[in-house]
Amino acid sequence: MSLTKLPTVERAPGNTGDRVRDTLVEAILAGTLPPGTHLNADALAKQLGVSHIPVREALRSLGADGWIDYRPHLGAFVRERSERELADLFEARLELEGRTTAMAAERRTAEQLATLDEILARQAAAAEPVVLAALNAEFHIAVAACSQNDLMAGFVRSLSLRARFYFSAVAPTRRAASLSDHRAIVDALRRRDAAEAERLGRTHVASTRKDLQRALTVDFPTTVD
Repeated sequence: MSLTKLPTVERAPGNTGDRVRDTLVEAILAGTLPPGTHLNADALAKQLGVSHIPVREALRSLGADGWIDYRPHLGAFVRERSERELADLFEARLELEGRTTAMAAERRTAEQLATLDEILARQAAAAEPVVLAALNAEFHIAVAACSQNDLMAGFVRSLSLRARFYFSAVAPTRRAASLSDHRAIVDALRRRDAAEAERLGRTHVASTRKDLQRALTVDFPTTVD
């Protein structure tokens, strides 16, 4: 797998390993580094314009967080998608996001509501699967932030990024349904209707899970042009 699409990591204050990690996670989520890609530390260091030390730090972090697998005598590879992970992921999202969406209706600020409206506008204008998947994650993270519970919002962020690893497979076919669901959720937040917000949040996650399970069984794109 060619690494020519990876951007150079800019020099900046802070931990270079963290910036390398963020770059690689984004490449995995965008499909630039699809499942099964061999991640050679020396090749990555050359492509990213950094030494091999922060690359190895980043790979260790990615391994600990489940983004890559280590194969004996072969090295690091971007992990494959799995039906089991998808089931576990959406079981957790169903419970967590139902509650955080209800809390968001009770606690959201006017500024946070404006942020959600802006995300919806960008979602309505988007068409590319990778962009739609990124906006979907951004929306769910922003809703969770409205709960004013940083710990729960952090969990939602982690789960939303993991879901983005899968979502691009159904993003085009779910574009209209996702936008409609997201608008309904924002309307419930605007009215501060916690019960309706929770119902809509859970229904939305459940319907997305069903479509993703169907897509995983049939086919998943492994590259993004």
